Amino acid sequence: MNSSGQRQKVKEVEHFLSQLEKRGRILVSIAAELEALADTTDVTRYRPFREQVDNFKALSLILSERLSALDNHPRKDELEKQFHKLQVLMLRLVIKTSLKFFFVMSAKPFLPLGSRELFQSELRTLYEAEKMLSDPRFKSDLDDSAQDDLDMARDILEEIIQHAPALLNFSNRPAANKRKRFR
Repeated sequence: MNSSGQRQKVKEVEHFLSQLEKRGRILVSIAAELEALADTTDVTRYRPFREQVDNFKALSLILSERLSALDNHPRKDELEKQFHKLQVLMLRLVIKTSLKFFFVMSAKPFLPLGSRELFQSELRTLYEAEKMLSDPRFKSDLDDSAQDDLDMARDILEEIIQHAPALLNFSNRPAANKRKRFR
């Protein structure tokens, strides 16, 4: 590829890195707010955090593809290191924030209808985080407390899921409860 095409790709990567950094700052801000309001936190306050995590992950996928397309550009290693650093910081933030949120939720005597589905989704996110932690590139940048926090968050979450109410399912009504036609 010509140098002008490579320069364009580097500019794209730099743009996506700045957007990823911006999303990271938003997540840090939301996480700090959740921590400050820990005693009054409910499921709805956690939703913006989750949405931003999903945005971060989607942007990370795009950025990863753009980085791999840089071929042997002299700045590729530098840009990959910056991307990796953002991934590690976000992984740690997600684990810590999730752990605190799950701990608060586990102490609540009643959870809202449908919270089981939300927490099941969170369980998938924790398994994704565990997969990242097992990657040698991430493992070397995180201390053992990250794995300990992740294990504890998963244990608390599994307990919450057992007690959380599911959404009502109206489609599986028994035949006896169906409306009878009167003549």
